Amino acid sequence: MATVPETSTPRKPKAFYATLHGLSGVITRPAAAVLFLEPESGAVVTLTVADAPHLVVLGEVASSTAQLVQDMAVGRAQVVCGREQEVR
Repeated sequence: MATVPETSTPRKPKAFYATLHGLSGVITRPAAAVLFLEPESGAVVTLTVADAPHLVVLGEVASSTAQLVQDMAVGRAQVVCGREQEVR
């Protein structure tokens, strides 16, 4: 019987919409540090433990974008009004 070496599949970094100190942006962890990207100014902030009380994570970018595309394809008002409102 042959032994197969273990391989790890690389994880895709996820991005989340967030606010930090009242600024809207996106947080992601492309490497060891968690980054906050603010698109208006182009600022990139490395988050620390001290930033945690000022950070509000709103939702995953990928799932929000998928919903937006679906809404636009069918007709936004029809989909939004018919979507089931539940908290997971």
